Amino acid sequence: MVVSPNIVHRTESEHQSDSSLIAEVGLIGAVAQWCECLHGRDPLLRSLEVLGQGLNAEIVALARYSHDGRGAVRSVTWDRSGTERHGGRVDKGFAHALIGPYFEAARPGSLWFRSMIDSEASSEIAEFHASRHLRELVVIPLETGGRSIDTFELHFQDRLRSQQQVIINSLAPVLARTWRNRAEGLFTEALLRPAHSTSLAEVAPILSVENPARLSRAEYRVSLLLSRGLSTQQVKDELRIRDSTLRSHLSNLYAKTNCSNLSELVFCLASSTTTRGEAGRQTRSA
Repeated sequence: MVVSPNIVHRTESEHQSDSSLIAEVGLIGAVAQWCECLHGRDPLLRSLEVLGQGLNAEIVALARYSHDGRGAVRSVTWDRSGTERHGGRVDKGFAHALIGPYFEAARPGSLWFRSMIDSEASSEIAEFHASRHLRELVVIPLETGGRSIDTFELHFQDRLRSQQQVIINSLAPVLARTWRNRAEGLFTEALLRPAHSTSLAEVAPILSVENPARLSRAEYRVSLLLSRGLSTQQVKDELRIRDSTLRSHLSNLYAKTNCSNLSELVFCLASSTTTRGEAGRQTRSA
């Protein structure tokens, strides 16, 4: 069975639409994994990485501040550059510098942006961003009423695009609400736990010529179509296969890619750095 050329060769506007859909679907899987991590089933750092990749952030941090301001800021951090990739104790947080006098009263799930704050009031942030060529900081307070204040902090290279803004607006209250139900001692455990799991950035792209997951031709075709944003129904129609056949392919793909559901699989495929042209050549030769 050969994939139709009208699927491989798509217009630029269709590619942009695909990217938007993939980002949104991928983040559903990211939120699902965040919830799994909050119950101790996966390392917390892994969830930060998945969320960072999905939101195209450079740095994602969970930071804990003491109410009296005397204790050092403790943070679990994912850094795309690899500077802090292994997480652990990173005594750097910027929520207090950004929110200022409203810090302790900030509502959990609210959003605070550097681009909306007077630059003179956040010189500490400006200096750090200049050193890393960053332009935006987003802070989401997660919990403010306990013995400490927990925040979710994201740093970006550029100002947020409208798509990122919409997703973060929806994501913020979900992160705060689910954080309240986390497993006891989760944050402390994450600070002490070394990161043994492989980083997404270190994994060969699933759809690359190396074929690291050892996909069959049929599995590769299904993966390619899913990576383009097609629904499972559209995949069945395009490849002219039955429900049972698609379920079998998906089951094999979950096992080979270490994904637990369709959303995670789509996210992993969307994170592949293989170009569309390269992927198309592989499909036509398969």
